[in-house]
Amino acid sequence: MATKSRARKVKRVLRNVDDIIHLFTGKRLKNIVGTGINIFGEEMAKKARNLFTGTDEPELPLDSPYTILGVHPEALDVVVKGAFRILAREYHPDTGMNPDPTKFQAVAEAYDAIMKERRERKEGEESVKN
Repeated sequence: MATKSRARKVKRVLRNVDDIIHLFTGKRLKNIVGTGINIFGEEMAKKARNLFTGTDEPELPLDSPYTILGVHPEALDVVVKGAFRILAREYHPDTGMNPDPTKFQAVAEAYDAIMKERRERKEGEESVKN
């Protein structure tokens, strides 16, 4: 139920934003965004990709646990867990949509490595506080 009410709130906010933009420009949001994508599509996509991946940070190696799960090293534990569950659901040898035992094992090991590292870091911070 909470998800539906959040979706309604988001839709309401987007409608309000669209109305405000229409008042100022005389055009609807979808027309402005569509024109911008047509003009600056590739450049906008590159900037958005850089915004979410971070260009200042070095690229992670392909065998990094974060790369395997497809998450950023500063991602919340909930995000890491969600990425693991999605990939596990896809690659699980018994119940997966695309069963692949080697990929599933790599995903499971990556998740374990990330969570172990975070647990150790948290325990280290707690011991420093005491």
